[in-house]
Amino acid sequence: MTWKSMPPAEVCDIMDFWIAAPWPLTEAEAQRRAVERFGWTIDDENGSSYLMNTVSNFTTADVMTIAYKNVMRELSFDTSDTIRDITPESTDFLNDAFTLMVREGEAKWGKPALRDSEKAKTARWNVHGGARVTFGFLPRGLSARFETPHGAEVERKLGDV
Repeated sequence: MTWKSMPPAEVCDIMDFWIAAPWPLTEAEAQRRAVERFGWTIDDENGSSYLMNTVSNFTTADVMTIAYKNVMRELSFDTSDTIRDITPESTDFLNDAFTLMVREGEAKWGKPALRDSEKAKTARWNVHGGARVTFGFLPRGLSARFETPHGAEVERKLGDV
């Protein structure tokens, strides 16, 4: 079985794009920027717009965007295929890809805050402008999350340092 993951430099370049964006942005503005910059698409369903990363051709193309009062707080997406049948080989593949993503992130943003539990790992950076970047590892796949400066500030106030 073969699986796909984004090259670490691509993941970090996507995060750098969001770090440099002129926050605050509305959800629609963020979606439009993603379409223009990355070639992602917007899917309309029942009157709601959903951002999709169809370029990477992963198992799951959904890009989750969270906004409050139409101000973007967070954007997250898969950086690998979703593993349906977890095996030692698939776990090794994801672990290697995660390690390379973290190394690339560390070269760009410095030492991350690492969390490692039995089933999940995260690496999180506080980056320029008060935003945060988090890379996640689960046995079923890898993800990247960008918290806007506003979204990160709300989380900090709620105690998520």
